[in-house]
Amino acid sequence: MAIISIKRRNEERRDGSAALYAVFHLNREKIRIPMDVRVKACDWDAKAEKVKGRGPEARDQNLIIENLRSKINDVLVRARLSGVTLTKEAFFDLYKQPEGGCSFIEFSQQRLRQNRRALACNTWRQHKSILKKLEEYKPDLQFVEITPEFLKLYVAYLRQVGNGDTTIWKNLAVLRGYILAAVRAGYIIKNPLDAFRIKRATSTIVYLTEDELKRLVDLYRSEELDQRDQDVLRFFLFMCFTSLHIGDARNLKIEQIYNNELHYIRQKTRVRVCVPLSKPALGLVDLYKGDRVSGLLVQGLPSDQHINRILKMICGQVGISKRISAKAARHTFATLYYKKNKGDLATLSNILGHSSLAMTMVYAHINQDNRNQGIRVFDAMAWW
Repeated sequence: MAIISIKRRNEERRDGSAALYAVFHLNREKIRIPMDVRVKACDWDAKAEKVKGRGPEARDQNLIIENLRSKINDVLVRARLSGVTLTKEAFFDLYKQPEGGCSFIEFSQQRLRQNRRALACNTWRQHKSILKKLEEYKPDLQFVEITPEFLKLYVAYLRQVGNGDTTIWKNLAVLRGYILAAVRAGYIIKNPLDAFRIKRATSTIVYLTEDELKRLVDLYRSEELDQRDQDVLRFFLFMCFTSLHIGDARNLKIEQIYNNELHYIRQKTRVRVCVPLSKPALGLVDLYKGDRVSGLLVQGLPSDQHINRILKMICGQVGISKRISAKAARHTFATLYYKKNKGDLATLSNILGHSSLAMTMVYAHINQDNRNQGIRVFDAMAWW
């Protein structure tokens, strides 16, 4: 730890007082920090490095001196715990931060509030939930504590409480943005992400085959389900036929449907989307809106979690054992569309409202079966 000395300048004012300053060495470079304290030579104890006397003025001046020492030590300790070698410039960046700094949680929550209008509603809720989860793990998380080791321990904690790889990746991807913001603001000296890579989880895309979708359509047309389950199945089929995410489907308005097309701005990507409507989709639209000409198309639905529970039960009735959720509807649309349109990724990307073609590439897995079947044409030519 650097030795911090308090010195009195040689230059005196007419009244004989001179300013004090702190001095220490950082990587063999001398650093001086001026103080807003002036004392006369007769009032300065150079050996003890404090102002002589026991009066109020002497006590206040000595308190300023001790606070300055503490602040310098705090910066040095933060750097040491972060495992970085401070430069002069980096030291002053940290030193100039305002007193009474906030924790990482408070910093992140403040940025989230500032960006409230720029984020889609679902994205904002996701960020809020992820920060709350981090706060539950470490309520008073300080910037200096965010190290590669901390991130590894947090990943272990997330797994311990039952989060899967995809959920963990989403948590870390969101936190990455706030960590980088803290680095840019000078609160974190060494970016912990440099030594901790966030590997994207490989998630399994769950979708219905054409036969499985027909089974659900037949079940819906049979009207064997009770009203609650029938309503959930109808909503799921509507999403299968239109590619809508559950949040976009809930917010879809009647006014956004015209010329046999569905027009909306996707919440997640803010991309304007136009979806041509198939016959079954148009039939469900007419059923939903009835005589209404405006307002939400679909009303009176249970929560997303409740919908997913009902869907699993409904699928079980027709022999579908996949882990079906509302998201499977969008994957089903994309899969069947891509398969029927011979791999037209560009058009599919537009219909899905993806911000880049790379997001749509996840559906390229559909070609696997077709490729295998195509290769088998050569099997008959084997000569052994």
